[in-house]
Amino acid sequence: MSKPVDSVPADRPLSGKTALVTAAYTGIGRSIAKTLATQGAKVVVQHPHFPEPAAEVVEEITEAGGTALALAADIADRDEYEELVQALLEEGGGWHVLVNTAAVPESEPFPKLSSEAFDSNFAATVKGVFHGLQLALQHLADEGRVINVCDPAAPGSAVHDATRGAVEQLGQAVAPDFTPRRITVNTVSYGAGTTDNAELETALASLRPTEPGAVVAYLAGAAASTVNAQIIRLDGTSGR
Repeated sequence: MSKPVDSVPADRPLSGKTALVTAAYTGIGRSIAKTLATQGAKVVVQHPHFPEPAAEVVEEITEAGGTALALAADIADRDEYEELVQALLEEGGGWHVLVNTAAVPESEPFPKLSSEAFDSNFAATVKGVFHGLQLALQHLADEGRVINVCDPAAPGSAVHDATRGAVEQLGQAVAPDFTPRRITVNTVSYGAGTTDNAELETALASLRPTEPGAVVAYLAGAAASTVNAQIIRLDGTSGR
């Protein structure tokens, strides 16, 4: 199990922490990885054996003064994910933040969607998150952070939207398992909701987020230690 970070400089609040961002070679994951690096985190760019775009992300981060490395794994494959985590622990000096962003958009409209495509979508999204949560429970540092990030709902993407709902519910359901070690589990998603966390609402009002990067960076830091088992909406609200 990783050790927590004792202290961090105020201008780089994630210094000394290693953050694994799944699917960080593209899309939302790529943006979040770069944001966390600017906050001082050492970022692990997970990619499903696509080394070239992952290397580009690492290069962008290092050129901007950050620290990053790329590690390959099919996160739907438990053995590959475990090997990635072991490499992360050896090369990253510990594991403090997990950001789940992997998702597979549907390639066909629902009436034509194959059973194989359905399985692939759930494997890449929900099963990958499931594996990450279990491995984080074993290896993440005390006072660590788990942050799930869901794409917005899209017309004609029924199965993808179903995986989004599954990830939201899974995050809330397992959050109590992490509380003995003061690890928080939250989800950044889209849409309307209600909140019962005044501190969170104040932070969101200040951030006024339209993209998940700023919210993820906030959740990864010490200021969000009391925010747990929340679904945080990018319209500025939080649902439970």
